[in-house]
Amino acid sequence: MDSPHGPPPDDPTSARQALVDLWMEIRPAPVRFLTARTGSAATAEDLAQDIWLRLQALPETAAAEVRQPRAFLYRLAGNLALDRSKAQRRAGARDLDWRRAHVAGDDDEAGDAPSAEDAVWARLKLERVMAAIERMPPKAAEAFRLHRIGGLSQAEVAARMGVSRSAVEKYVAASLKELLLRVGWP
Repeated sequence: MDSPHGPPPDDPTSARQALVDLWMEIRPAPVRFLTARTGSAATAEDLAQDIWLRLQALPETAAAEVRQPRAFLYRLAGNLALDRSKAQRRAGARDLDWRRAHVAGDDDEAGDAPSAEDAVWARLKLERVMAAIERMPPKAAEAFRLHRIGGLSQAEVAARMGVSRSAVEKYVAASLKELLLRVGWP
């Protein structure tokens, strides 16, 4: 391998191995990124293992098309973290639906209510998030609200705002970075 950033363009047979080698070289930094994003070092390590497995299964032809390996690896990490978060939310909603369907009385539901301290903390956190959104540039704030709060896809946000999908991705990424800096995670 000539470069830690990828194989030479005329040697597609080593593209996957170059990605795996780069992953092993930079692994600590993406694991820190995943820990910050998920709030759990154990989850970050699980996701790092998933990345390694996906790289091992990546077809050579797909690996050869990667032009920015480091960015590709971070995008893969971010996508896996987002997928994990969505799966956890779906599982939580399923569990709650099951409990509601199978609990005899409303008295048992009281155990699911947050404590007074948790409710105050959540309200303060929400106020900080809303204040941070208000300080964002208008386009970034609008894209963030439509995508992350309103649940629209990036393509739908782009159409509604009259900008490219790439612009929406940049707005949302900048907004998330701003929130992370101003409010913290999660």
